[in-house]
Amino acid sequence: MEGTERVLGSFAPALSARAARDLARLGIELRTGSLVTGVGPRGVTLRRGDVVEEVPARTVLWAAGVEGSPLGRLVARAAGAEVDRAGRVVVEPDLTVPGRPELFVIGDLALVKPTSGRPLPGVAPVAMQQGRHVARTIRARLEGRPGRPFRYVDKGSLATIGRASAVAEIGGLRFGGIPAWLAWLFVHLLYIVQFGNRVLVLVQWAWSYLTWARSARLITGTNAETPSPNGTSDAP
Repeated sequence: MEGTERVLGSFAPALSARAARDLARLGIELRTGSLVTGVGPRGVTLRRGDVVEEVPARTVLWAAGVEGSPLGRLVARAAGAEVDRAGRVVVEPDLTVPGRPELFVIGDLALVKPTSGRPLPGVAPVAMQQGRHVARTIRARLEGRPGRPFRYVDKGSLATIGRASAVAEIGGLRFGGIPAWLAWLFVHLLYIVQFGNRVLVLVQWAWSYLTWARSARLITGTNAETPSPNGTSDAP
């Protein structure tokens, strides 16, 4: 279920369409423009326009947004700052809390609005660049120099859909499929600390790819006695 009219809305429309095709190829039924208005023990309630529908489901996976740590609201309350709906602290262009130049907030806890007006995404590259910016600002202050506003350098976006399937926007290049998937692998290996760890992760990925092994098992058991709608047990 996707609340907007296309998946991966931050990507170009052509890449969103490709991602939708890849999801369909994996056997996934995609419903765009569908808002989840309720989740219960028997399924989920959807609303598309004026149409309301209930979809039976015993397993529901929710991945529709991230809420900031409660620490953000505590800091904002103590410093007299504002927070958004997700609990992120609204900061100045130099990443300081308004009225508190000695207090910096970065990463997922910070709401930064660049000149374009669109908030920066809560991804690792943003947090890493913000960390370096704060370090430079503190050093500049110690040396008696003024700080500068934070400017995020977007090096591109990558998203994986499945095995040998991904989409990528790097500079002016937009591509998908195996090349984008390999680019995703390379970038993630590049940011792993220490050469030995990179080799270990590469070997594990290669083994999982060649053997079709699952990289993670999130559901490790089943409920032996799940009540059915008529009140009886569905245990085998």
